[in-house]
Amino acid sequence: MESQLDFVKRLVEEAIPQQEWIDTKEFAERINLKHRTVTNYAGKGFFKQMKRLDQGRYLIHISELEKWTR
Repeated sequence: MESQLDFVKRLVEEAIPQQEWIDTKEFAERINLKHRTVTNYAGKGFFKQMKRLDQGRYLIHISELEKWTR
Protein backbone atom coordinates (compact mmCIF):
# COMPACT_ATOMS: atom_id res chain seq x y z
CA MET A 1 0.00 0.00 0.00
CA GLU A 2 2.78 2.43 0.90
CA SER A 3 4.62 1.83 -2.38
CA GLN A 4 1.41 2.59 -4.28
CA LEU A 5 1.01 5.82 -2.34
CA ASP A 6 4.61 6.79 -3.15
CA PHE A 7 3.95 6.07 -6.81
CA VAL A 8 0.87 8.32 -6.82
CA LYS A 9 2.80 11.10 -5.03
CA ARG A 10 5.51 10.98 -7.72
CA LEU A 11 2.90 11.18 -10.47
CA VAL A 12 1.32 14.23 -8.85
CA GLU A 13 4.70 15.93 -8.30
CA GLU A 14 5.63 15.42 -11.93
CA ALA A 15 2.26 16.67 -13.19
CA ILE A 16 2.25 19.92 -11.18
CA PRO A 17 4.45 22.65 -12.66
CA GLN A 18 7.24 23.40 -10.24
CA GLN A 19 8.49 26.94 -10.71
CA GLU A 20 11.60 26.35 -8.63
CA TRP A 21 12.67 23.31 -10.64
CA ILE A 22 13.53 23.14 -14.34
CA ASP A 23 14.28 20.18 -16.56
CA THR A 24 17.65 19.53 -18.14
CA LYS A 25 16.53 20.87 -21.51
CA GLU A 26 15.57 24.27 -20.11
CA PHE A 27 18.70 24.35 -17.95
CA ALA A 28 20.84 23.65 -21.02
CA GLU A 29 19.14 26.44 -22.99
CA ARG A 30 19.70 28.95 -20.20
CA ILE A 31 23.42 28.23 -19.84
CA ASN A 32 24.08 27.59 -23.54
CA LEU A 33 25.05 23.93 -23.33
CA LYS A 34 23.70 20.90 -25.13
CA HIS A 35 20.84 19.08 -23.45
CA ARG A 36 22.76 15.79 -23.44
CA THR A 37 25.72 17.43 -21.70
CA VAL A 38 23.53 18.71 -18.86
CA THR A 39 21.86 15.29 -18.55
CA ASN A 40 25.29 13.65 -18.33
CA TYR A 41 26.38 16.17 -15.69
CA ALA A 42 23.23 15.44 -13.68
CA GLY A 43 23.89 11.71 -13.88
CA LYS A 44 27.41 12.27 -12.57
CA GLY A 45 26.18 14.36 -9.63
CA PHE A 46 27.44 17.78 -10.74
CA PHE A 47 24.33 19.47 -9.29
CA LYS A 48 23.74 19.56 -5.55
CA GLN A 49 20.05 20.41 -5.75
CA MET A 50 18.54 17.97 -8.19
CA LYS A 51 15.68 15.46 -8.35
CA ARG A 52 15.78 12.25 -10.33
CA LEU A 53 12.43 11.38 -11.84
CA ASP A 54 11.26 8.12 -13.31
CA GLN A 55 12.66 7.12 -16.70
CA GLY A 56 16.02 8.78 -16.03
CA ARG A 57 14.81 12.36 -16.22
CA TYR A 58 16.13 15.07 -13.91
CA LEU A 59 14.87 18.34 -12.48
CA ILE A 60 17.44 20.89 -11.38
CA HIS A 61 16.74 23.63 -8.87
CA ILE A 62 16.95 27.11 -10.37
CA SER A 63 19.52 28.11 -7.73
CA GLU A 64 22.01 25.93 -9.62
CA LEU A 65 21.81 28.39 -12.53
CA GLU A 66 23.67 31.01 -10.50
CA LYS A 67 26.66 28.70 -10.12
CA TRP A 68 26.86 28.09 -13.87
CA THR A 69 26.32 31.67 -15.08
CA ARG A 70 28.99 33.47 -13.06
